[in-house]
Amino acid sequence: MCNGYKKTITEKKILEVWGYKTYRPFRIYWILKEYNLAYKSHKIGSRTGQTKTKEYLKMNPKGKIPILKHNKNIITESLAAVFYITYNFTKPKDFFIPKTAFEKAKLDEWCAFSLMELDCLVIYTLRRHESPQNFGLSNLYGDAPNAVSAARNHFNKMIKACEKSVPKDKWLFGEKPSVADIIFVSCLLVCEKYNLKINSDNIVLYLDRAKKRKQYLEAYADCFT
Repeated sequence: MCNGYKKTITEKKILEVWGYKTYRPFRIYWILKEYNLAYKSHKIGSRTGQTKTKEYLKMNPKGKIPILKHNKNIITESLAAVFYITYNFTKPKDFFIPKTAFEKAKLDEWCAFSLMELDCLVIYTLRRHESPQNFGLSNLYGDAPNAVSAARNHFNKMIKACEKSVPKDKWLFGEKPSVADIIFVSCLLVCEKYNLKINSDNIVLYLDRAKKRKQYLEAYADCFT
């Protein structure tokens, strides 16, 4: 593997996931399904008080979901948790892992793009400042129509910027899905929730195909039901 990490963790120990009904824990469920790993799910939600208990805050002082726990190892960010699985468990045949430094850099580039340009600049803004009827929290953080409008415009700009790099009949790195696909798809799903129209035939077809993947469907069922 190009990342240089050794698989020093035994694969027989228990994996646990805290969090459900949002797309950040969904990323962890999806990678666990891709790797066909058994796990225990703790279905606690955000903004329910369940993440503010003494026991939970001991694991994650940020008081947020998700958490991935493997033996005594605790990971509290979804991307880090997804990468942790790829670093420590045997790669399935039908999943892309970069073999060169350039492939790893391009995979990281996709993850950074998804998390910064879509998750942080678009989704975070809409979540805080859209109205409650539009799944936002403006009742808590205040109305900010200019910020909401700018976020929606930025989404359209970013879709246009990346659409030629998204294959309509393959994954981002060819015939097999990757960590980059898990992160990109999860962000697109949230954007759909906020009624952001994806003005790209390539990306629409790509997303529709991702939603039909067996591991995606199993992860979605575990996370959202």
